[in-house]
Amino acid sequence: MKKSSDKGFTLVELIVVLIILAILAALIAPALIGYIDEARAKKYLPNARSCLEAAQAMFSQQYGLNENLPVGTPVVSGAMDESNNANKDQDITNTQFAKDVLTLAGVPDGTPYLFMVGVGSCSDAVGTVRNGHTVTEQDKYTVYYAVYMETASSKAWYYYNGEWTTTNPRYNNTNFAFNASNEIITGRYKGVKIQYYLISNHNPAYQGVGKTIRDTGFWNWLKAMK
Repeated sequence: MKKSSDKGFTLVELIVVLIILAILAALIAPALIGYIDEARAKKYLPNARSCLEAAQAMFSQQYGLNENLPVGTPVVSGAMDESNNANKDQDITNTQFAKDVLTLAGVPDGTPYLFMVGVGSCSDAVGTVRNGHTVTEQDKYTVYYAVYMETASSKAWYYYNGEWTTTNPRYNNTNFAFNASNEIITGRYKGVKIQYYLISNHNPAYQGVGKTIRDTGFWNWLKAMK
């Protein structure tokens, strides 16, 4: 009878194969994880868009209701908390305006974890020229920026320069989309100064008077998100 010449792998060969597989896994895993994160994030993009459209509709309605507001007066009243700087950033969570935005958007109860929009600053007088942009009354009612998180663990979506992206335009001040005065310095809306309205916030670390819009930690938390 003819003897089989087949041989199994030696221990050394098995170790080499395992090392090669480990190297391949180390190279592929980050890309795969990134792909999975992006796929999960895209699942929530429709809700982010719905919230943005609802917010813009509500601000447009507010434009029709307001009349001759003095410079520096926020266009939405009833804020639970406001910033101490000239931007007059407002925490309007749980106000009727915020509730109407989320109802109009049709998002599930208890979501989003975070939703904040930025419109033109109420502190700029009409006719002010900033970096080539002439301030109009409509700026104060136009959404130029938004950040949306469906859950505490989901990747954030950002809206700026008319597009949605998962790239934080203010990540640790490295992307230079805004300057220190919250003025847009790149893209189609260059020169617009942003005022923020916090519409939904379920982060327990930043809830309550003095813990949201006024809190430097809140802004650092937002800037730290990738």
